[in-house]
Order: sequence, then C-alpha cells, then structure tokens
Amino acid sequence: MTSRILVPVDLDHAEKLEKALDLAAKFAKEDGATVIYTDVVDAVPTTSPITEGERMADRLKRFVDVQRTKYGIDGQAHVALRGDLHLNVGADIIKAAKDTDCTLIVMASHVPGIKEHFLSSNAGYVASHAPVSVYVVR
Repeated sequence: MTSRILVPVDLDHAEKLEKALDLAAKFAKEDGATVIYTDVVDAVPTTSPITEGERMADRLKRFVDVQRTKYGIDGQAHVALRGDLHLNVGADIIKAAKDTDCTLIVMASHVPGIKEHFLSSNAGYVASHAPVSVYVVR
C-alpha cells in the first residue's frame, strides 16, 4: 500500500501520458493515495518578473485540477527545477519523489529507439536508480 504516488508529466506531451495517468489514478483510488504530478522545469533566468517555474506551476496546477475532477482523486502539483541541464532528467524525478515523500513512481515511457541503446532513457534511469518502486508504462 502506498500513500503518495509521483507521476512525472511533460505538459507539452500530455496526450502521451494517458495510460500512466489512468494507472496512477487506479492505484490512488485503491489505496486512498495522493497523486503528486511533477513537471521538471529548466531553471533558466529571464528578464521577466514571472519565472519559468512560476509559469509552469500555474499550468501544472490547472492540469492537476483536471485530473482530480476526471478521476475523483486527491492530487497535488509539484514543479521540480532541473539541477543540471546536461544530466538525465531522471535524477530530478528521483529527487522530486524524495522531496515529496512518495513511495511509488508511475511514469510513461516511449518505444525505445537507437538512442536508448547507447544512453539510458529517463524511465530506465529512474527504474534503475530510484530508492522506491517504479512502474513504467509504455
């Protein structure tokens, strides 16, 4: 049983997340868990008074509100600022899981291509390095 489930989301590709979103919601309903939707954002300085993180937080909050209504679950938004632009985003997903006390990560993956034969995918990295259970959905 888990009480907090992390679901990494890329809002620019939300249409590809449906299976992972459905599964996370199913687990949340079964266990009465909270789903933490996280988007990893590049911490890029701008001249705008509104940071990229703040813009993404608003966008993610609206996404979470839709998910809560659609699935009838408790959901929260968590924006993770990317630590190093050169590293795999998987490390930031793992950090987000730790920061939000999640005991399960449910994440979408894509069909591996030639790149994944040489470099680990985000899901592969998370599954290999996370200190909590990881459910990868293709």
